[in-house]
Amino acid sequence: MRKKPGLDVLELPPKYPAGYDIPVHTFSKAFEVTPYALEPAGRAKALAGAIERYQPKAFYCDGVPELAIMARGMGVPVVLVHLPGNVTTDPTQVFAHELADHIVAHFPASLEQANYQFASKTYYSGYMSQYAGRESLRNNHSNSTNVTILLGYDNYEALVLERITNDQTTQFTIIGNKRAYKLGKNCLMLGPVKDISEAIAGQVVIAAAGQNTIAELLSLNKRLILLPEPRPYDEQAVHATALADQQITLLAEETFSVEQWQNVLQKANLFTPSYEGLVNASAPEAVAQKMRNWYA
Repeated sequence: MRKKPGLDVLELPPKYPAGYDIPVHTFSKAFEVTPYALEPAGRAKALAGAIERYQPKAFYCDGVPELAIMARGMGVPVVLVHLPGNVTTDPTQVFAHELADHIVAHFPASLEQANYQFASKTYYSGYMSQYAGRESLRNNHSNSTNVTILLGYDNYEALVLERITNDQTTQFTIIGNKRAYKLGKNCLMLGPVKDISEAIAGQVVIAAAGQNTIAELLSLNKRLILLPEPRPYDEQAVHATALADQQITLLAEETFSVEQWQNVLQKANLFTPSYEGLVNASAPEAVAQKMRNWYA
């Protein structure tokens, strides 16, 4: 970002003192992980200085409710990015949603939770993906016996991978591993890659349920088996469940046995999801236009 012409990047100082032991976030009390110390004041001062210097017409806030609240308190309209998940028990998140001038969700409105209270001021852009509209990347490997596994985090349990890859008649391509795993000869581990569209083999992909990952895989027309990771507000579990309920993806659990993994993989081979209207190739431009309409 620093290399982009005409773009200023300001990195706010940390709100935690050196060596501070951050408490477990229960998402049940306002500002519960903000320490009683001078560091949060320094962070707020840096933000206030930026507002004085740049005099923004709006503050586009990607999921940091504390900063949204600060900016609104300093007289700046807030546009808050909204993610799937159960935020209603977190007073900080609820207040940020309440004070937001507008809310933007980077997923389709059809996947919103039924109990979401702020739909009237939320703009749903559809999924954003760097691969959207690039039809040449959508290679059809429907007859392939290769399954791709995208590892979302470094400490992925070996036992889970062993259960997934137990079937020796299926070839597995594993992307993202930063550690070694002792798996069968039917497994190819690529580690981190620059471009998943080139590294993915086959139509079936097992992945976590992060929003960017889902958007990219759907835009590549892959058949997804989602294995949600633990996240604040159950973000991934909520998102994955909504997709599975609408027959867009299949859902798995880390506790699945070898037999259960074989069953869900067989189901994925016959699965015909509908991707229409989920990924919006012009979503970034649409959000930018919304910001211009609202504030310019």
